[in-house]
Amino acid sequence: MFHRKPIAILAVFAFLVLIFACNIKKQVKTNNQMPQRIIWAWERPEDLRFLDPQKFGVAFLAQTLILQNDDIVFRPRRQPLELAPNTYVIAVTRIETVRENTKRAKLSDEQRKKIVALIKKTLELPDVKAIQTDFDVLVSERNFYRALVNDLKKELPENTPFNITSLASWCVGDSWFNDFPIDEAVPMAFEMGADSERIRDYLAKGNDWNEPLCRGSYGISIDDPLVNVKFNQNRRFYYFKSSAWEKRDLEKLK
Repeated sequence: MFHRKPIAILAVFAFLVLIFACNIKKQVKTNNQMPQRIIWAWERPEDLRFLDPQKFGVAFLAQTLILQNDDIVFRPRRQPLELAPNTYVIAVTRIETVRENTKRAKLSDEQRKKIVALIKKTLELPDVKAIQTDFDVLVSERNFYRALVNDLKKELPENTPFNITSLASWCVGDSWFNDFPIDEAVPMAFEMGADSERIRDYLAKGNDWNEPLCRGSYGISIDDPLVNVKFNQNRRFYYFKSSAWEKRDLEKLK
């Protein structure tokens, strides 16, 4: 009897250490160099020279990669983007998959390698300091995305900020990506489809994102503002707009 207690204590201690280690792994990595307010600039002409580089950064759509069969359709940004000098720039890669039977993406190893190379190349664009991937993955595509993120992390220069966009539903109850080696996941709390009412109510009641990787930022749209939500002002805000940004839009930002 007396010999079993130390073993039990050691087992409990080991279990607690394991939990603690896992929790550390999941925490958002704070980037003090990145501004607290980031403007998403999508595929359209954008003149953002009115932004103060000390207060705002820009995450711009650098390319769209469409997976069909065993190929990748590469669509680089074709619209002009004008920024003030010294703006903190994040290159965003949008990933889409063709889901029609005749052209369904194979999600092959070769496709994954090509995507990693194309995303890595966006770091060569002017003033880019960080990267972001945007992929609305189906359940059947999750393992492919996990392998992609892990491969990409290994290929990036050391200390390169790397985050992903996240469906809001992933952050409130479907934390399938909590082992991703990223700095943070940006919850897109807009255009939420069938989940919209549920998540709006969830946030209005003062709830926080369940997934720790989502607790560093908010992704919100000035076209579809969240009302009755008390945001944590210490977090980073990413702002979306479905049309070109204008200086007067800054008055609408939280």
